[in-house]
Amino acid sequence: MKENSVKVIGIKDEPRKDAHLSYLEKEDGLKVVLSSDFDEWSNFDSWESISVQQWIFSRALEVYKGKKIDIKCDCCDYVDSLQNNFENIKKEKCYGKKSAYMIEKVFDEIVSAKERRDSDGTYSS
Repeated sequence: MKENSVKVIGIKDEPRKDAHLSYLEKEDGLKVVLSSDFDEWSNFDSWESISVQQWIFSRALEVYKGKKIDIKCDCCDYVDSLQNNFENIKKEKCYGKKSAYMIEKVFDEIVSAKERRDSDGTYSS
């Protein structure tokens, strides 16, 4: 994923002018999923809410198509930065950062699936 493709912004942060703005509070059920234990919420395929999965997948697809996304969380006043490696994501409390992590995971799966299709026309490894 390109650097700066997804940025998490807080309540008082201004969105980037060249980015699509997505509001976490408008997606019912996302916070419920992201409030569970890391092993549960980090397993995208196990999510029971199709609409929440679709929200994450749609953001990942937008990034795949080259768009920038600002995720406006409502749990932080300001978000100073987003780590690229998500090394401490298990301890993270911010729903925006957790969402960005999931968007990156799904983005990586989209890229991987495309590479497999392009290499031999199937999804098999």
